[in-house]
Formats: sequence, structure tokens, C-alpha cells
Amino acid sequence: MTDVLDIGAVPDAPRAAGLPLLGSVLDFRRDILQAMHRGRTAHGDLVRYRLGPVTVHGVTSPELAADVLTDSDRFGKLGPDNPLRLVLGEGLLTSDDHKSWLRNRRMMQPIYTKQALAGMFATMGVSAAEQIAHMAGRYRTGAVVDLHTEMMRVTLDIVSRCMFSTDVSRTLAGLGPDAVDVAINYAFDRLQNPLSPPTSWPTPRNRRFHEVMRGLDDLIHRIIAERRRPDAPTGGGDLLDMLLAARDADTGQGMTDRELRDEVITTFAAGHETTAITLTWAFYLLSRHREVLERVQREVDGVLGDDLPTPDDLAEMPYTLRVFEEALRLYPSAPILPRLARRDTELGGHRVPAGSRVLVNLYDIHRHPRHWPDPERFDPDRFLPEAGKGRHRFAYLPFGAGPHLCIGKHFALMEAHLLLCALVRRWEFRHVPSHRVVNHATITLRPRYGMLMTMHQRTPSAARPAAHAQ
Repeated sequence: MTDVLDIGAVPDAPRAAGLPLLGSVLDFRRDILQAMHRGRTAHGDLVRYRLGPVTVHGVTSPELAADVLTDSDRFGKLGPDNPLRLVLGEGLLTSDDHKSWLRNRRMMQPIYTKQALAGMFATMGVSAAEQIAHMAGRYRTGAVVDLHTEMMRVTLDIVSRCMFSTDVSRTLAGLGPDAVDVAINYAFDRLQNPLSPPTSWPTPRNRRFHEVMRGLDDLIHRIIAERRRPDAPTGGGDLLDMLLAARDADTGQGMTDRELRDEVITTFAAGHETTAITLTWAFYLLSRHREVLERVQREVDGVLGDDLPTPDDLAEMPYTLRVFEEALRLYPSAPILPRLARRDTELGGHRVPAGSRVLVNLYDIHRHPRHWPDPERFDPDRFLPEAGKGRHRFAYLPFGAGPHLCIGKHFALMEAHLLLCALVRRWEFRHVPSHRVVNHATITLRPRYGMLMTMHQRTPSAARPAAHAQ
């Protein structure tokens, strides 16, 4: 790749068929992942789509993803018109101001290391124990539950306590049971449909969105203001305490209230929903693969017995972690990573004009037959160390890659591994055969109709160290 590109000499990427004026807008709204998969099948790993007046390039191979995600001179965040900013502001996930992003990333990086997060494990464990006890008191064996709803509730409690040292679910419930969904879905719909009406128009959906965002902002700013008071008690080392204490190494300054708000809501949204979704898919996959479930049960029972896991225990349950990693391969919690071409450039031998949106499709990359043998098969042992030798390092990107690798990766893995082990120890979840399971990509990859399961209480076997699965 040279610094000077004769853009006129480089051919355009093949374009997917679409409707006059609208292009692929309706296909993307119906099922963006299926639309992009059809494009890849017909045209290859780089395809142009027209969404009204906007040109989008779909990327579905590890090789092209590596170019897009590691070269920030050519490809950056979406910029000021990124609809996600309506919810997340200019947090790490959405900021396109490199200087500001790098400053905040460096300030926050020490907070999200494995060592720093180890202190959160006890908080997670207490919350997990209480939530499991709540489920035990609410549901009898054989009860039908929407597991996605349950996992959203459980992870909301954990993230609330880790962030604020308190549960804010009641306050959020006051905004309506669908408050978080309203905000997330609103932003994603605008991302894939440039013909959406302006946010200032007084449509019912716009009014509801602004109502929800006012409530979320009021909640977060109120907590920040209370914590900043000179006489305020600390949060006992919670994430907000750490963010308030973070300082720029060059200037000694901390974050402004606005910066704190943006990072808090980004962490809150990401740490809550993405983990809940992946746990939902993991239990769905376990319910469909009895031999994998029984192996997980043996490992968990052998290590834990009647106890909740400790950090050391998690290290003794590698197979259970591989189950979670394989669930993330098949159902990446954030299936599409959007980028913007900063200048006229070339990608995979094709022209990508400045200003074009580039969508890195993790769902297809994680199932690419050139890199994943029998890609639709659920096989946690793909993540044995020896099995990954020779695999392209961008063939598996559940937390992104490059300089914008998800800063909360270790938090998410610790939370999910803990919950998966704790729930397997107490319950077996069985998919309701008549319930239709269809994925639905918004910013995250949810089950479109929820995830109906029957709950069956287990009695953990006595600890059997020799039974550890490897």
C-alpha cells in the first residue's frame, strides 16, 4: 500500500443488487447479517451496498478485517454523525478524536487489567449468589422462563454494583421496562437507515428516545455529583471510584463530568447487555449438545462442589471457559464493527472512497470456511491451544482488535465465566422445543423472540478433583 493512490485506476468492489433509491435499506432492516451473507456468497469478502444516499462496504474475511481494524490512518470511527453517540456520547467506543481517545484510554487502561479487576470478583460473587437465590425462590423445577430476560436482570445487578456499589435497576425500571432497548435500538436503526427522520422531529419514537436519555443522564449525573461531594463516602473501590481517581499522566487532570458520563454509560451498556446475550446463547448451545453440557457439569462439580467459584477456581475450569469462547464465535455479542474510510484508499484490490462506511462482519468472519473447519458445528475444543496454531489471528474477534480492542474484555470474561459456572452448578436449562430461536442483530446479537427454557434444579456432586475436564 503506497501513500499516494491513483483512485481512478482501482476498480470498485462488486455491488449487491438493491432497489431504486433505497438500495439495500430494506434488506438490512429485515436482517443485516443475512443480507451481508448473501452478498459474500454472491460476490466475495468485500461487497458494496447502497443504503439510500450512503455507500457501505461489507468486510467478511480476517485478512481484510486486519487491514481495517489496525490502520487507523485509513479507517477510523464513524465521526460526528455516528448515531451511537446519541446514547454513548464520546466514550472510548465512539470517540473519533484521537488525542482525546488516547488520553482517556491511557487513563482507564490500569483500571481494566486482570489484576485491578480481581478486587471486583467478590462483588460479582455476592451479586451472583443473591440473583441465583432469587431465581430459586421465584421458579420451581420445570418452570418456563425467558432466559435472555433473566440474564439481562442478573448482569444488570452485577454491573450496577461494580460500577456504583449499588443496584440501580429500580431507578431504571422507572423509565420503563424497555428503556435500555429503546436507546440501543434507536441508535442502531439510525446507523443502518440513513433515511431516518431527524431527531428533532416530534415523532412518538423520537419523544420516547429523548425521554429515556434524559432519565439515564439524570441518574448518572446525580450519582457523579454525589460522589464528588467533599464529604461523600467513597464507593469502596468500585469502578466509578477508579474513574474519578484516574489522572492524565502529563497534566495531572482527571475527567470532566461529561467524560465520566460517557465512559460510565459505555461501560454500563457494554458490561450489562453483551455478557447477558452471550450467556443466553451459551446455555442455548449447551441445551442442544448434551455431551458438552455433561462435560461442563463434571468440571464445575469437580472444582466447586457446593461453593461459588473464586478466581483460582476459574483457572481450574478451562473447558467451561472454552464453551464461552465458542459461544462468542458462533454468536458474537457485537456482530458488526463499523468504521469510516478517512481518505480514498484501496482494500482487497478495490477502491474505497473517502467517507464510505465499512462494516466488519464478525458473524461471517467467525464462520468463514477458509479458517473454521465445519464452521456451524459447536465445538469448544477449537480453543485448545494446539487447535489454534496457524489460525489467522483476526479470524476470532469477539472483542475487536487493533488499537481499539475492547478495554472491558477482562471484566466481561471474568463476569461471564463466574456466572456460567455458578448457574451450571445450580440449574440445567432445557430449550423449549416449540420455541423458535432466531438471531436478531442490532448493536448486539439478541434472540429475536427471547429464549424460552425450562429450569431444572441440580444437586451439585461432591467435589471430585480427578474429574476436572481438560
